Amino acid sequence: MPARTTPLKRQGTPRRTLAQSAIKDPRKRLLAVINLLEQNLGKPIWDGPKDALEVLVLTILSQNTNDANALRAYQNLARNFPAGNSRPGTLPRDEHGQIDKIKLRLSNAAGAVAPPQWPAVARLSADELADHIRVAGLPGAKAASILAVLNWLVPFGFALERVIEKRGLDDAMAEMTRIKGVGIKTAAVTMIEACGADLCPVDTHVHRIINKLGIVNTNAARDKTFVQLREMVPAGHAYALHHNLLTFGRTVCTAKSPKCGECVLSKLCPSRSF
Repeated sequence: MPARTTPLKRQGTPRRTLAQSAIKDPRKRLLAVINLLEQNLGKPIWDGPKDALEVLVLTILSQNTNDANALRAYQNLARNFPAGNSRPGTLPRDEHGQIDKIKLRLSNAAGAVAPPQWPAVARLSADELADHIRVAGLPGAKAASILAVLNWLVPFGFALERVIEKRGLDDAMAEMTRIKGVGIKTAAVTMIEACGADLCPVDTHVHRIINKLGIVNTNAARDKTFVQLREMVPAGHAYALHHNLLTFGRTVCTAKSPKCGECVLSKLCPSRSF
């Protein structure tokens, strides 16, 4: 089953052994955040292996746009270069039958949409590929990154899993991030969604909220947030923290109009607006 992403609501006042606003130690503050999010949103569980190349391409497509646009671009590729496969998974829908932008995760797409024929995609020029993925924005840069990834994986039969098995988690991530357009966040998302790695990728939501809560102070440096969080998150909680913060950032702690009055983390937050 995909990760549970029910919008966050208050469920009474959690019991506390000390005033949460007085938690100064970043690790203890993070642990309190993890516990409150899991109490109110549940603990999302990784739903099993997925094709790592598919997740990586989807994640590249999602850069600087939303998952729905990335999905449309990926579907364009799959439709124009069909591999002849089918997928049993389903995409989350809202009450109107539309793709649910809150619950949608790239792992849903990797499980529900058959991939394109990668050798055929690899033979495209950058301009040709850009035309197919234009809906995701930045088509030139994303096309160049995807083609670089595919060229890198030709000796491995387009199987990123072989690189991960041969190199190990950290070395495989290091190789990925040497490709222009594949940053630490993109590599980390690939690892958690495809392989179930115990990592918390840092996107704009995670970076903004973790800094707002005073757990780290990394300003615009998202990669620094990732490194510091990796050392702080208790084993077995990174996947859930990432997904819960995505939901929290999309529904409550939004960038423009945060709903501080509805926030179960408000007593932990030095940035709250009341």
